[in-house]
Amino acid sequence: MKPILSIAFVTITLFSAAQCDPIPIFANDTTHAVCFEEVANTRRIYTNNIPDHAYGPFAGPNNIQGQDFEYNMCLYPTLNSVSTPLTEDTTSQGCGGGIVFGISHQGVLYSPFARLYWVNPNTQQENLDFEIEAEYTLTMDLNGGHVNNLSRYHYHNVPIDYLTNDLGIDGNSHSPLLGYAADGFPIYYKYLYTDPMDAFSGITGFQSDYELLVGTRPGDGITAPNGVYDGTYIQDYQQIPNQSELDECGGRYGVTPEYPDGTYYYVLTDNWPYIPRCLKGLFIDNSFKIGPNCPASTATLDCSTESTMKIEILKDEIGLNFFPNPTQNILQVEVKEQYKERITAISIYNTKGKQAVLAGSYKESIDVTHLVSGIYFVQINFGDDQVTKKLIIK
Repeated sequence: MKPILSIAFVTITLFSAAQCDPIPIFANDTTHAVCFEEVANTRRIYTNNIPDHAYGPFAGPNNIQGQDFEYNMCLYPTLNSVSTPLTEDTTSQGCGGGIVFGISHQGVLYSPFARLYWVNPNTQQENLDFEIEAEYTLTMDLNGGHVNNLSRYHYHNVPIDYLTNDLGIDGNSHSPLLGYAADGFPIYYKYLYTDPMDAFSGITGFQSDYELLVGTRPGDGITAPNGVYDGTYIQDYQQIPNQSELDECGGRYGVTPEYPDGTYYYVLTDNWPYIPRCLKGLFIDNSFKIGPNCPASTATLDCSTESTMKIEILKDEIGLNFFPNPTQNILQVEVKEQYKERITAISIYNTKGKQAVLAGSYKESIDVTHLVSGIYFVQINFGDDQVTKKLIIK
């Protein structure tokens, strides 16, 4: 991929299958510098955390300073049966300060969670059940960015000025790839194919399925907040399932220009939560976790596979076949005999990434009579390898 150059800044943005050299990136403390590389089954990103678009001004004394960051994620991510919230893990003694959602193609973090809570005015005790929405409280620049007390720039909202004025995104075509979530799945802006599996179905602007609650908070204004639901707190919002084609983590399964065979992906939207607040992937590397004493990255081990075969080759190698497809009753799963014992899970997901069926090992026949008509995706795990194919339920 060609470097992305900015008129306003001297930039270094590299996407390379070969190894990156982090030395010039970390030595650059004034202009944008980032490099993405693919090593075995891991995507690695080196960045100085300076964007290649306009930023600021910022409230307070903090301003952007160059940083030395390395992030790691799996090159072939796997969906989990449950989602992982970005919020703080209060049971952790160390690395539990929350999770960074992902990283943009510029090397700037999508990091919407901020450790801000309702505080009892009498005792100054925090109520961890009421998280203050950073976008509502902190001062963001024209690209939804903010600088923390360590001079680290990061997004709490969509970098809308950059997307519309620099990249020219206007809804006439599918969103470009805007980075990767911490679990390895890609990130796009709201303009997507109308039909998730048809690249010729036109473009639709999608929104999340969250909206403000109506009425007044039940708190007493001392131990918990009162007042009308106005978006000050994350708990002011509720999800309205099926109001949007996006799931609770702002994602769906479908084809994109970069993934013509289909993938689960996340979507930045113009309504809350703007940047998703949970992750659907199975593995989230320590490099995306917040807090003191976070362990070193374990991506090299966690993303490793017994086989280095690409997914397309793997499908042919194992002789994977589903039939009938479409179906409405029983799905037959066929693989070569020597691979049956290696299957660790068979999952069926809908287009919103919600798991509808889970089998813990190989099953020749799967009952799908309870599934409503539509497009689904069957994911088969072979140890750390996985294969995903589209399934249609009539």
